[in-house]
Amino acid sequence: MKSPIAAALLGASTLFLGACGGGSDGSNPETSAPARSSNPEQPLVAGETISKAPARPLPESLAALEPASCGQQQLPDGGQHYRVEMPSRVDGAAIVFEVFEPVQIDCQNKHPLILQGHGFSGSRSTEAGNDPLSPIQPLLDAGYAVISIDQRGHGESGGTVRVMDPDYAGEDLVQIVDWAEANLDFLKYRQNNLLLGAVGGSYGGGFQYLLYNVDPDQRMDAMVPQITWHDLTYSLNPGDTTKNYWLLFLSLMGDAGSGGSMDPLLRSSILDGLLQNRFPEPMLDFVHYHSPSYFFDNERELEVLDSGNTQSYLLDPITGQIPLTADGRYIIKTPRTNQYPVDVLMFQGMRDSLFPFNEAYENYLSMKDAGGDVRLLTYPFGHHYLAPSAGLIQETLENLGFYGSVLPEFPEQGLGGLANCGSINVNAATVAWFNEKLLGQGNADDVITSGQQICYTLAPGDSVTAPDVTVGGESFDITTPVLGTPVPVLLGANPIPVMVPLTSVTEDGVIAGIPTATLTMGTGVAELDALCLDESDPILHLGTCDAMMFVGVGIIRNGFAVPELIDEQVMPVRGFGEHNVELVGIAERLSAGDQLVLMLYGQHPTFVGAFSRDLTSWLVQVSGQVSLPLLSPNGQQPL
Repeated sequence: MKSPIAAALLGASTLFLGACGGGSDGSNPETSAPARSSNPEQPLVAGETISKAPARPLPESLAALEPASCGQQQLPDGGQHYRVEMPSRVDGAAIVFEVFEPVQIDCQNKHPLILQGHGFSGSRSTEAGNDPLSPIQPLLDAGYAVISIDQRGHGESGGTVRVMDPDYAGEDLVQIVDWAEANLDFLKYRQNNLLLGAVGGSYGGGFQYLLYNVDPDQRMDAMVPQITWHDLTYSLNPGDTTKNYWLLFLSLMGDAGSGGSMDPLLRSSILDGLLQNRFPEPMLDFVHYHSPSYFFDNERELEVLDSGNTQSYLLDPITGQIPLTADGRYIIKTPRTNQYPVDVLMFQGMRDSLFPFNEAYENYLSMKDAGGDVRLLTYPFGHHYLAPSAGLIQETLENLGFYGSVLPEFPEQGLGGLANCGSINVNAATVAWFNEKLLGQGNADDVITSGQQICYTLAPGDSVTAPDVTVGGESFDITTPVLGTPVPVLLGANPIPVMVPLTSVTEDGVIAGIPTATLTMGTGVAELDALCLDESDPILHLGTCDAMMFVGVGIIRNGFAVPELIDEQVMPVRGFGEHNVELVGIAERLSAGDQLVLMLYGQHPTFVGAFSRDLTSWLVQVSGQVSLPLLSPNGQQPL
């Protein structure tokens, strides 16, 4: 019998690495398909019609299975599922996915389509299953068709793992939706547009934003992305500091899960990051281009460049070709597009150290700007269960309800409770979301409170809602307690944090949102700071004043002497001078008597191997202010 903690860890790794009638005359605009091509291997041409026969012969393994079609005289029983393989229109690589038919086929009203994606190094679902974290069976029971995808380079799909490349993975996703329209005649339409939704966590959340941004027909209507990214330059290199643990983990797991198909640029850049303490510029272009932020913001100001020959810059894991132009910029082919309104229900893990809360908040702002109903919920789940975390044991005990000398039973909701924001269950919310947004049935607000667009998880079963995210808040000085002078901090490989007292909590409340800080780091002597070199050796950066500090907010519980780094979140601050930074989002319940502190580290496990190597800048003076989102116990107003 598995322990509750083991079960939780197993479920977490499963989500991240394995994954998240009657007749009709075809005249109903809610159900009728527009004219589409019947050939899934070629771009669809407007004006062509759907063939009533299957567009591709079924694999021999499906000879005894007759896929449902509203053109049949007698429909087979619903609930079937089958494998489909086709060559990519881009490079001929295999695209493999699993089609799950609704439990009951309804040719009169027909069925919206939901795409489901797996986690990085995982593969598609081949069974609906009874996993409390999988949405497939609840969606099938609710009358949806589901396609579970082997993403490019994963599972049985071919090609190189390029981390959601618009030119490759993006085109594959568009082709899958084209295939579905050409082959599944029980799909539902509204005003000649396919009713399309998507679900999935981590990598399975990234594919949703990619398809939304690259589909020329703009067919996405509703999404439920979980624990995914906004900008991989922030995810993997925040504050220009390489997040080495996750780089190593993702590289090893990526090759293990894809048979060695990881992009060689990823491998080489990881080595550069470990050796030189920074990413090469082409890698930053690469990961930014493979992020929603390229389409939303394009902060790196990437420009479309086309070599004129796709084959000249395919990344082959054997030959190791790297797609660079003469000036060292990464070649991109897909232009930015105009966003359109889509209803988005986001979930993010408050303790997630790979894709923290800030990533979801940036996606939230971007999708709100595009229109549509957008809500952001959090849960106790996250990639941190796969990462080194000094607070993991402490968190697990808290999740079990251990605050004293007695260890109570595991919460009644079990593993599924890790996917709740308070009483809001992710699968129930997902079905309710699609029912309202795709079918116009029911009221999602019965499950997800309207007007309170943000749900912060404080602990399993404990949450607060708010109309928006608080960024910044009440300000406190960063000084020594008595003298009010700058705080001395020993950097280098020092793992012991310096604690700067900020405030004592006088009444119950919560801290929930994104803290901000304005801080200055240097020797404390302006004349010495002015001697810093612009360039030095690429390994130690001697004389460059290349100081690295990791900043987080901590809490000392009333009656306990040991500080806790809230949600195990830190933000790197690099280099001498003044820095205006958004710290990582946090959410925690506060009790009268608790003390909040700023925790300043020389190194942190998430950034293992990234620290100040310049011996001349190991001892620094830090001053400034930090602003904290302190809210009332219900999260509705400032504390």
